[in-house]
Amino acid sequence: MQEDKFKNTNNSTAYESGMKALSKSLQMAFVILLLVILFMLVRFISFGGYFAVKAQEAVIVLQFGKYKDVYTRDWHWFLPYPVNRFIHIKTSPEYMTVDFSSRAAQLMPGAPVPPLEIGRDGYMLSGDGNILHSNWKIGYRVSDPRKFYENVLSSGDVSAEDENITEGDVKLGLRGPRTMLKNLFRRAVIQTSASYNVGDIYDTKRSVYADAVKSLFIRLVNEAELGIAVDDVVLNSITPPVKTAAAFNEVASAMNQKAALKNQAEEYSMTVLNEAAKTRSAILADAEAYRISVVSNIKSESIYFESIAKEYLASPRTVLMTLYNNTLSEVLSAQDGKYIIGTSAKSKEVRLKLNPEAPKRKKPAAEGK
Repeated sequence: MQEDKFKNTNNSTAYESGMKALSKSLQMAFVILLLVILFMLVRFISFGGYFAVKAQEAVIVLQFGKYKDVYTRDWHWFLPYPVNRFIHIKTSPEYMTVDFSSRAAQLMPGAPVPPLEIGRDGYMLSGDGNILHSNWKIGYRVSDPRKFYENVLSSGDVSAEDENITEGDVKLGLRGPRTMLKNLFRRAVIQTSASYNVGDIYDTKRSVYADAVKSLFIRLVNEAELGIAVDDVVLNSITPPVKTAAAFNEVASAMNQKAALKNQAEEYSMTVLNEAAKTRSAILADAEAYRISVVSNIKSESIYFESIAKEYLASPRTVLMTLYNNTLSEVLSAQDGKYIIGTSAKSKEVRLKLNPEAPKRKKPAAEGK
């Protein structure tokens, strides 16, 4: 009996010790759990709703799922989820390529060229019914984050790959902002290409054609209210179909030759015009010099005539005799043989030898004499 009583006493003591240890462990676990809950609560309230806007980024705040505001700089704090939700949208420039090429361009040289297939090959038709392939580069950015989120955004990143939509085993295609922009750009290219002839697109009006595609694409994007600004549209390349590349190259070669000949003709025209301008300037300068000389001579003769007129009014007979003698002297000075016959005042004859006989040549002396 005493042994049983002793055993019961030991079991009771061990049970009480175990209960105390369990109680302390539970209290400690409760305290730790309480501290963790308090820490998480403090972190939830203080840091859970904090965000800082990075460079080239916008943050949209949704309160209970509805648009509240958009922030583009500084740091901000709101009550965290599920009260508020934050959508980070990149506003940095993005680029993508739109290709209107065919599978035939990727074949090895000499391989048979397959026909174009809708849905597999990309191509565009010109206004005169010719097929062309092209490659474009588009630069764009988010300019209105709210419109972009409400009308376009399917994920939080504008540069992310678009979502591939499937229905069962059927692939319906991609959905997202990049797919929407590509489809709008394809529409702009197809619609603009139908307004130009193949020669204009391929060579003569290539830059005008590219500018027209850009203008229409910007208009389509603005009409769709995507909140996206188009910065640049670049036509990287434009090529004919593989089967007709040789014919296009011949036409291009002929057009290049035409342009070269036209440039040569323009250079020759400029040379001739410059020479004509120089000749014209020389003729005008000579004419002006001749005019000045004639006017100067007429002025000097006018002065001489006026002086003679004054003397004539004063003594007419003297002036007439003087002029007569001067004229006679000039005439006679030009003659080789002349004779003056008669010295009376009433009559005086002047005889000129107009056709004198040539002097006879002497014969040379005979040799040996």
